[in-house]
Amino acid sequence: MKKALKINNIYINMETIVAFDLNYKIDDNRALYLLTNSTELPFLEIEENDIATSECTDYQAQKVISSEYNRIKRELCVYMGVVL
Repeated sequence: MKKALKINNIYINMETIVAFDLNYKIDDNRALYLLTNSTELPFLEIEENDIATSECTDYQAQKVISSEYNRIKRELCVYMGVVL
């Protein structure tokens, strides 16, 4: 069964994620970097930012609040079998 990871208004098929970085930083904020095998979305940066808005102008650089960042990280790690 395919599983989708929801990030703001974007759904990413977890099967397309080929690599990710849990220690990524953007402007000293925690972030996740996802690399996919999809031509439509080859990579995605997810930045934790408590003043994030739901309207992100860059499709490949999403900002999320802390609780969403933790949920995305947890779902990704569970699906990939990574224990933190």
